[in-house]
Amino acid sequence: MRILDLSPDQRPRERLLAGHGETLSDADLLALLWGTGLRGASAVELAQAVLGRTGGLAGLLALGLNDWLEQPGLGPAKAGQLWAALELSRRAQRGSDRPRITSPRAAGSYLLPRCQGWTEERFGLLALNAKGDLLAERILSQGTATATLISPREFFREALRYGASTALAFHNHPSGDPAPSREDIQLTRRLQAAGESLGVPLADHLILGRERYHSFRAAEGWDQRG
Repeated sequence: MRILDLSPDQRPRERLLAGHGETLSDADLLALLWGTGLRGASAVELAQAVLGRTGGLAGLLALGLNDWLEQPGLGPAKAGQLWAALELSRRAQRGSDRPRITSPRAAGSYLLPRCQGWTEERFGLLALNAKGDLLAERILSQGTATATLISPREFFREALRYGASTALAFHNHPSGDPAPSREDIQLTRRLQAAGESLGVPLADHLILGRERYHSFRAAEGWDQRG
């Protein structure tokens, strides 16, 4: 069935324009985004099928671009539209109030929602001023499903570029387990040493998993070391 075969009060676009956008289902909203369905299935029916396979909207958005491309009926165009809509939402959140990050909990609350759905390991920087206000957020490296590469020189070069007083490092573990590896520990030590020599202390290094994170600052008591 095509959307045109539905009565006007059942079509997502007409309902939206009539002022009933808040009543649209998740499938209706996806149908509006995609615009078209497949041969023999409307955009709404396609959206319903995809949501059913992925466990609803939360399950769908927890996947990455490559996972969407593997979904029957979602070619590059529809997967790209979904990615663009999600990225616009992320950028709007980043561009609103500038967060103040002064604790591992604040850093985790800010970063965890941003990494959900990443299927590759990414390493990033939060450049902070003396009060902990966020000056810039950058992804510096993107690797494979198990590793990424970053050098302390590149990390602090970007931090200094934004006039940071302190720099917070973060990366994700696509496995969902934020436990640090030996390489993570060694890199943290190198970042600490480089930050001390440059006068831009490493505020923390967060490893982001699935709804959990590991903070080196909290785990090793950096505050207590003074």
